[in-house]
Amino acid sequence: MNLYEHGNLALKGNLAPELYPYTSPGPLPLPDYETERRNRERRLHRLQYENSIYLNYKQGTRARSRHLFSLVLVVIAAVAVLGISVLRYAKITELNFSNVRLNREIKELEIENSLIQNAIINKINLDEIRENARTEAGLQQVSPQQIVQLDFSVSDKVVYTTGSASEMEYDFAVDTVIDWVMDQRQSQP
Repeated sequence: MNLYEHGNLALKGNLAPELYPYTSPGPLPLPDYETERRNRERRLHRLQYENSIYLNYKQGTRARSRHLFSLVLVVIAAVAVLGISVLRYAKITELNFSNVRLNREIKELEIENSLIQNAIINKINLDEIRENARTEAGLQQVSPQQIVQLDFSVSDKVVYTTGSASEMEYDFAVDTVIDWVMDQRQSQP
């Protein structure tokens, strides 16, 4: 099979130069098994060393990433707590400003109210009110016989079951005045 003469790859008339001289193969050298074994062991040790370096790097990376993750969680928790406290203090400050504004408005209204009361008191003429009470409402000057003094002992107590005492006293006084005025109107011809 050294000379391929048939088929599409056949040499035509030996036109191609001879690429490989026909030499008779000599005896093959015996392989050096000891050198190959040492090379394999060196390669195995090198691969084991590289693998151990890779595993150490991988374990270190995992430990660093866990540590970094826990550090990030701690920072996020601290920021959240700080943010909540800042928001609460901001809300407290806002409410404080609102209270100051309301107190200022209350003081302004009290000043305005006192000015109006003073103006009303200055305009009130007690003699004119007394005259209007006599003519329009039919009220009379109280005589000393009409004044009744009541003596309440120390053991007497008034118990209010519903409502506040001041409201009940006010309602009682208003009802008494209304009843008296109605009686006076009915008694007049």
